[in-house]
Amino acid sequence: MPDGSVYDSKELLALLRDGASPFAWDGTCSSARSRRTLLQGLHIKQSNGQDIMARLARNDVNMPEFDGFPIEWQASEAQFEAAVYELLRPEAEILASRLLYHRFPAQHPGTKLETPQDLAGRRLFLFETAEGENNVWWDLSSEQKAHLLTQAAHIRASLFTFTPPSDFTSTWLRERLFEQKPELFPIPVAPIHEFCLALFTSKIEATIKNIGDMIGWEDDNETVGSVAFAAKLLALEHGDFGIHNMSITMNRTKPRITSLYDWETGCIVPAILSDPLMAVDVDLISDENAALLFSRVADDASEEAKAEYMACAKQYFKVLFEEAPDYEHVIQMGKDLRHIWFALRDWRGEDPEGYLRALGAWAEDRLKELAVE
Repeated sequence: MPDGSVYDSKELLALLRDGASPFAWDGTCSSARSRRTLLQGLHIKQSNGQDIMARLARNDVNMPEFDGFPIEWQASEAQFEAAVYELLRPEAEILASRLLYHRFPAQHPGTKLETPQDLAGRRLFLFETAEGENNVWWDLSSEQKAHLLTQAAHIRASLFTFTPPSDFTSTWLRERLFEQKPELFPIPVAPIHEFCLALFTSKIEATIKNIGDMIGWEDDNETVGSVAFAAKLLALEHGDFGIHNMSITMNRTKPRITSLYDWETGCIVPAILSDPLMAVDVDLISDENAALLFSRVADDASEEAKAEYMACAKQYFKVLFEEAPDYEHVIQMGKDLRHIWFALRDWRGEDPEGYLRALGAWAEDRLKELAVE
């Protein structure tokens, strides 16, 4: 507090009115490449006793010399996330957080010379507080982790088998596609084989245009060269599925997931391109043949730790593929398509000639293996 005392978490609004906020609402997100927006989370108990979780963006479009995410991008992110919470409200198995109120960022007119005295330039979401917290994984026993992964797999299977309505997919599929985006699709959005191929082709053409055209991020000043030029059923994806975006409580001796939140990096994809990754302290993943793996492991991880990671992967994917058997099937049948799609998704714009040369070499090897000319 201004007098040096420790803030007791009470009378927040009164402090704000008096200009004595215990928080330093300073700092903006200036990374143009990260889709992760820095957020402030506040647990608020109202005078009527209701618990609310407020999530306020650090990124303020009214800050002097603001160089963060453009307001148009922020508004689109907020609109999509709000639409997802509304869409999933009746879906009890997916456990999406319950959104009570949201507000998009508002940009004040005129020159920005002073730190704003309001929070209008930051998007705001208010949620019904779910029981639990998200940082319990490291305190759980192996049995408790298995129980938690079973629930997470059930949620992921429910999300995979959930079919978004056609108006939702038509509105948001192209909007939420990772960069670079096609200007339009050649056929209407629909969960059919023809649209999946059209989407895939449109994405490649949007990424790799003609020789001399810009490729990657604008500030890289890269253009399409000869090598890059030569390389040339719908599901709702969370985009950041893992324990860090789940509220978890203990039901006696067993953990229980109570909500799944932070849908701001979500998107809509054909089911064949869905990513089953589950983040714990490592990433639980599958390879192109649906074999179980883990990634993002510390270099000094012990063999005992690696054995535990594999046990976690087996538990998660066992339940996921039991409850959504088509998931395992599409991973296996679409492995070449998925390889190219995820390679485009994970590319950050650096060295397009080298990156796409390697991708093209992989594709040529696959064509030879398949005896395709």
